[in-house]
Amino acid sequence: MSSNDTRHVQTELNKDEYEQFQKFAEKRDLSLKEAGHRALLEWIERRQDVDPTDPAFTVLDEIEAHSLSTTEADAREEDDLVEEWHGRDASISLADDPASR
Repeated sequence: MSSNDTRHVQTELNKDEYEQFQKFAEKRDLSLKEAGHRALLEWIERRQDVDPTDPAFTVLDEIEAHSLSTTEADAREEDDLVEEWHGRDASISLADDPASR
């Protein structure tokens, strides 16, 4: 990059922040300049506006569209479900109490 293509950014850190930043850079064998540059680019990347059409954000709308309406909802109570289950569908065994060992 030519000097005409670059701009400089400056910030201030208190003593503790500076020491933490310095240790961070040293652990990664980076100069403070390079560590700051990388940190800033990563921060910008993470803060980019999200695409509202991304399926990760529209999946809840799809689930809601396919879920039961309130008139179709299962209105059984817990007691009703317990009465329906007779225990023949699954076997249950209790684990040993670890405190008894």
